[in-house]
Amino acid sequence: MFRVVSLFLLLLSHASAADQPLYLCQPDEQLIFGCEIEHKLLSVCASADVSNTSGYVQYRFGKPGKIELTYPAAKVAPQGKFFLASAGFSGGGANIIRFNNSGYEYLVFDRMRRTNFTPGEPHDAEFHAGIVTRRYGKITSTRLCDNNDASVRAVAFEVLETEEFDYSVLP
Repeated sequence: MFRVVSLFLLLLSHASAADQPLYLCQPDEQLIFGCEIEHKLLSVCASADVSNTSGYVQYRFGKPGKIELTYPAAKVAPQGKFFLASAGFSGGGANIIRFNNSGYEYLVFDRMRRTNFTPGEPHDAEFHAGIVTRRYGKITSTRLCDNNDASVRAVAFEVLETEEFDYSVLP
């Protein structure tokens, strides 16, 4: 079941990637995740030639021409820097891209879940995406994307190291 849901989410993210804006990514980069949060952009960008050990992945937050946070500062391969966790559950699934910066964990996430299980009625899928920060295991901030179509893109499943899913971070 988990593999089926993960494959579905992977295909869904891949199919919609071509229609998405670049957010803070450059035209020669791939968008791994992007959304708007309170008039600012959150982007996870990758080089066109990214793999786990070559190319680069960067998190960027801010506005075009005024990026407030870039991680890592240098364009380096994602190995040991970015991690991916996925979970399938009844009526949906979720993905988390995690990285550590200056003593904080950043957890970029998407989640889709079914909210109505009554037979014969619509499934009422609910989508959420955003970013959670933690320090010493305690959540310090949760910010949701303004748009409900933000999702982790297929390239993340191809190049990021996987880890166990942490259910405690999802709002």
